[in-house]
Amino acid sequence: MPIRTGVASIALATTSILVSTAPAMAQTDVADYDLPAQDLESSLRAVARLSGRQIIILSEKVAGHQAPALIGRFDAEAAVDRLLAGSGIKARRAGETILVGAQDKSGENMGASGDITVTGSRIKGAPLASPRITIGRQQMLDAGFGDVGSALRALPQNFAGGQNPGVGSGANAGGIVNQNITGGSSVNLRGLGPDATLTLLDGNRLAYGGFAQGIDISAIPLEAVDRVEIVPDGSSALYGSDAVAGVVNVILRPPANGLSARARWGKATDGGDFSQQYSLVGGSEWQTGGAMAAYGYRQNDSIQARQRGYAAALGDPYVLFPEQTVHSGILRLTQDVGNAVQLRFDGLFNSRKTGRQISAYGAVLTSATSDRLYALAPTLEARLGTSWRFSLRGAYSKGRTIGRERDYVEDTEIFNAAVCYCNVLLGAEAFIEGPVLRLPAGTARLVAGGGYRTNKFANRNVDTGSGFSGRQNDGYAYAELFVPLVAEADQVPWVRNLSVTAAGRYDRYNRFGDIATPKLGLVYGPLPGVELKLSWGRSFKAPTLLQQLQTRSASLVNAQALVGANVPEGATALYTEGGAPDLRPERATSMSWTAQWQPSQRFSLDVTYFRIKYDDRVIQPIGSYLNALNPAYGQFLVRAPTPEDVEAAIAASSTGLQNYSGLPYDPSRVAYIIDNHYTNVANQKVQGLDFAVSYQQPVGPGSILTSLNATWLETRQKNSATSPYFALSGTIWNPPKVRLRGTLGWEGEHIKAYGYLNYMGELDDLRDTPSRRLGSQVSADLFVGYTFGEEAGLLADLELSLAVDNLFNAKPPLMMAAPFVEPYDSTNFSPVGRAVALSISKKI
Repeated sequence: MPIRTGVASIALATTSILVSTAPAMAQTDVADYDLPAQDLESSLRAVARLSGRQIIILSEKVAGHQAPALIGRFDAEAAVDRLLAGSGIKARRAGETILVGAQDKSGENMGASGDITVTGSRIKGAPLASPRITIGRQQMLDAGFGDVGSALRALPQNFAGGQNPGVGSGANAGGIVNQNITGGSSVNLRGLGPDATLTLLDGNRLAYGGFAQGIDISAIPLEAVDRVEIVPDGSSALYGSDAVAGVVNVILRPPANGLSARARWGKATDGGDFSQQYSLVGGSEWQTGGAMAAYGYRQNDSIQARQRGYAAALGDPYVLFPEQTVHSGILRLTQDVGNAVQLRFDGLFNSRKTGRQISAYGAVLTSATSDRLYALAPTLEARLGTSWRFSLRGAYSKGRTIGRERDYVEDTEIFNAAVCYCNVLLGAEAFIEGPVLRLPAGTARLVAGGGYRTNKFANRNVDTGSGFSGRQNDGYAYAELFVPLVAEADQVPWVRNLSVTAAGRYDRYNRFGDIATPKLGLVYGPLPGVELKLSWGRSFKAPTLLQQLQTRSASLVNAQALVGANVPEGATALYTEGGAPDLRPERATSMSWTAQWQPSQRFSLDVTYFRIKYDDRVIQPIGSYLNALNPAYGQFLVRAPTPEDVEAAIAASSTGLQNYSGLPYDPSRVAYIIDNHYTNVANQKVQGLDFAVSYQQPVGPGSILTSLNATWLETRQKNSATSPYFALSGTIWNPPKVRLRGTLGWEGEHIKAYGYLNYMGELDDLRDTPSRRLGSQVSADLFVGYTFGEEAGLLADLELSLAVDNLFNAKPPLMMAAPFVEPYDSTNFSPVGRAVALSISKKI
């Protein structure tokens, strides 16, 4: 999948195409061009990207037109005029926006806002000091992906641990977030956890899924998506909680006339995982608004351990990859009210059913999950005068995951229970944005706003009604300021452009009080096509409601079973765990340094070094109570407690005493109290390097495209004040230290073909002494597509494609075997193997 980082051109392939990037203010839109003769729309998009000017294009006016070669140095308006010369297509200026193919002002209503959302800054037109990755819908389709979740799992900066369909039961050893509850797909940037990556739908939050505070990105049908923008940098100063590792924003297609359908069928060549997908997207535009609706259906069969030789020892049945059935839909409505106000409404629905079976301890454990998500997001945008704009948006989202487990010994049911993880989000936000000061280098712009959000969570037994629930409220205010210091017109040696941004946010939570987060950014362009960027900021993550409210328990165990115990026969230990209502927010400080070189629209090179210091992470500090006597856990252990200490610990339990020791309870014979409640105790140090390069070369009737996206990651953690740091990255159930994805492709008038190379670095299995090294994995993917042209009559715009994932059927590296769990790291490697998929799509 070709992946572009940094400031990327944005094109919305609809009846009305809006293109906007902003490496500099409009006063400095002179750029060097070396554009080949090509279709007019592509050349106009290149001008928008290189000049930083916003361009709105009516696609029905430019469709079928060719642009001449454009070579030389021009400002944006002169470049557009040369491209349109002789075409009969007109362009006019509206403020700092260039409108191509539009009617005069009396015949064209462009709506309240010609701007589009750009993730990472709330100020329209401000250059971004943080790195940004943009992945378009067509890029995902051209890589053979059938949903947004699978596309983002191929991104080197994203770790597949957390809520993802291929995560197996063995991954639970990597942490509670690795329990695959919903069957959905959460984004987990830098491997810091899906709850430390903020995922948005067109800037709006969604209800969490399951209990681990992650967002299911695969709930959004791919056909409704225009692009996904990813800012892998701390962003709480702009977006609040969860944006520690960064922000992922899924941006929807705008309304457009027409209807298109797509079907996809796939199969794993080693057996299992037959999949079928069907989608339909359509839209309509009228003079003052439009509508877009999309529906998607996905279904896949399971993969059993017996179908993979390396896992056959697990027995039968044992599901490595679960079966799923998914229905999803999107609705977008827009309506202009006069010339200054635009109303928008977005609605999302997703329904998923998934099931799996596992053989363990002589029993068959079966689970069936029903997951539903609803989201409604109304928005009002208005122009205030000629320069300021006002936005008011609301969000209501509800997620309900019901999982039922039934366990059998032969044909006898030995366990039956159902749990509901129910999440609700309700929020409203308003902000204003506009110019505050005209400077020699451009205009300083400000955005200021605030809002209120409520998250509700309930964890209940469906059959008995028992469980817990609660809510977390957040009132907040924020501001962001962009100041251009030097522009090209100032003719300062070695300074083509220089600007700074500053942002700050204040949040007040009902559960833990106040928190303030700042962020600063610097963008410096010393030479044509070169930009250096610095970003510094603080971020936070609110403790989850599960961590705060989970039922507290107290269990009596045999003290002699503890490693290193020196106690008389009959001694016991009291093990306590559960939620802690007094948890504090997790806090992080992030820095990133980015160098971008883009001498022409054909070549770009981005290098980013990042560093994160993540403190007060909430964990259950003791991995296994059997190791609780390890000196590293000393602060969580009470030796030789008094009977009063024991009784107090039991009284704090919601379930009373549960005796698993096989011995009678006697408070005087309790040798230890082990406190394993959630607590703010872990600290992480993260650093890494992102590298992205892309090149496009016209060849005959088409172009050759090549790109490489790679990341190096080093993560260390300590679980108490007295314990040393230990490695996370490069160990099983955590991200590898090195990961990359390369692309080589060719695009012609009708045919396109891409090859992809994936590298997953080595991992250490620390469960044995000495540790074992799992080898790296290299895999290749292939995509070939053909689109019929207009000369094909009824077949015009019909597209056929073939995708082969893991072309050479590379197997996951095997790790030390353990009873009843997968013999591979299911957070980093997939059991699917080679998979072949055929797709067909048609515009109607």
